[in-house]
Amino acid sequence: MKSTGIIVEYNPFHNGHKYHLEKAKEQGNIVIAVMSGDYVQRGEPAIINRWSRAEMALKNGVDIVVELPVFYSCQSAEIFARGAIGILEILKVESIVFGSEEGNIEKLESILSLEETKEFKEKLLDNLKKGNSYPTSYGKALECLQGDLKLLSNDILALEYMRAIKRNKSFIKGIPLKREKVGYHEKKSCDNIMSATGIREKITKKEDYKDYIPEASNIILEKEIFEGNISFLEKYYDLIRYEILNNRDSLNEIQDIEIGYENKLYESAMKYNKFEDFYNSIISKRMTIGRVQRILIHILINLTKQITVDVKNKVPYVRVMGFNKKGQEYLRKFKEDRRIIIGLKNIQKKLSDAERILLEFNEKASIIYKMKNFYEDKKIPIIIGEEEC
Repeated sequence: MKSTGIIVEYNPFHNGHKYHLEKAKEQGNIVIAVMSGDYVQRGEPAIINRWSRAEMALKNGVDIVVELPVFYSCQSAEIFARGAIGILEILKVESIVFGSEEGNIEKLESILSLEETKEFKEKLLDNLKKGNSYPTSYGKALECLQGDLKLLSNDILALEYMRAIKRNKSFIKGIPLKREKVGYHEKKSCDNIMSATGIREKITKKEDYKDYIPEASNIILEKEIFEGNISFLEKYYDLIRYEILNNRDSLNEIQDIEIGYENKLYESAMKYNKFEDFYNSIISKRMTIGRVQRILIHILINLTKQITVDVKNKVPYVRVMGFNKKGQEYLRKFKEDRRIIIGLKNIQKKLSDAERILLEFNEKASIIYKMKNFYEDKKIPIIIGEEEC
């Protein structure tokens, strides 16, 4: 079987994702989705839980869904990409189809070459010294040297996927898919396409979003909304605030916290009862929204710098969340690979102590998610029959 990988969040699964999936299917007869668990890369709890989103993926035609654990899913683009590409390597995919505003593999490769030059590195450092965030500094340096190209959200991730493939000397072929109609953060719609950001806003405002998601997604999403199982970062502020106030002396061990920033977090948590006031007080020119939100999730789940070091260069395990008949057939060739977890039974025999601790860390993070947004957890994967796809 020829397999293709996609790296997704499905927060929630919408018509644009359906288009991406259809294009991925053109590259092979098995599509494997590495999907973020209960927390996503922008630094937020997923709007609905990991199992409901995995079911969305399978019922819309993904053949195998595996989880991107929280120690990758809620990290910078670099670590997010390293984890996802590492998982797809273990699953032996031949190609990966990823979204990109640029959509041109030659231009993306030229950027990778450009960033190795002395001139680019000097421009990058100059912009960092001016107090800009790394993404802003990178973009300004690129624009200065190659003014016809401006990187957007999907381009940044696309470059990180390509770096991870190159770093690992991987056999995976990268295939960019040009993002059409609406941007990653745009809230407007075009035809029947709207970004996940726009759809989430409609959900919070109780506006109609059904034209922008497939029917299979809507059935699952409607149920979660009806039961009140919708998550946003603000919902977790009391837990985050408690962690900041209770663990002031160890905040500098948390991933992404720079020296001195822990004091700002503590002072703001002491001062503000409302999340909006707290949040606005800790944003700055250097601390981007995405980075600040990731820090808050890292505090919530106690994701430390040491854990990041432990997982950065080696994927500890691959947890299968669900599959269809074709996916089940594909997975048979991995039955001797102890890193690939189909169920949690006898997990002590499959994983080393260090690997098991990381699996338990991911599961504890989901327990924290469930404190505000309860769901029934699963010990075995979701299995979808052909009639359900």
